Amino acid sequence: MVIRTDDEVKIIGVEAAGYGVETGSHAASLTGGRPGILHGNRTYLLQNEDGQITEAHSISAGLDYPGVGPEHAYLADIKRAKYVKIYDDEALEAFYEISRIEGIIPALETAHALAYLKKVSSLEKTKNVVVNMSGRGDKDLYSVMKNAKQ
Repeated sequence: MVIRTDDEVKIIGVEAAGYGVETGSHAASLTGGRPGILHGNRTYLLQNEDGQITEAHSISAGLDYPGVGPEHAYLADIKRAKYVKIYDDEALEAFYEISRIEGIIPALETAHALAYLKKVSSLEKTKNVVVNMSGRGDKDLYSVMKNAKQ
């Protein structure tokens, strides 16, 4: 049995980049926001120059929020976790692919993580990856069909 220390485990969080951070239509609070206070906690938020909260966008209702939990803010600040962005179209592609290949309809939140996993080209075959397959995708079918390419 191999016991790994925390430092040997890479933590990667995937944020919802929506249509792109540069468009303003996203929910990437860590990679596209800045520190502020919302609901009594200091964290990273989507906000304008005056500190007013701005609207978030993600194809995933569960990721469509202008802030991030303080635990993620802390992990980002101490550089214990790396945070990356996935766009709506990338999440949809991963949603379709895992549904077709595995017969699992993933939640759109999970589809963001699966989309990033496809991008990891340096993954060694001897390494283990854990992806949190949270939720059920059937609740997201309306959003998926509404955004389906014709």
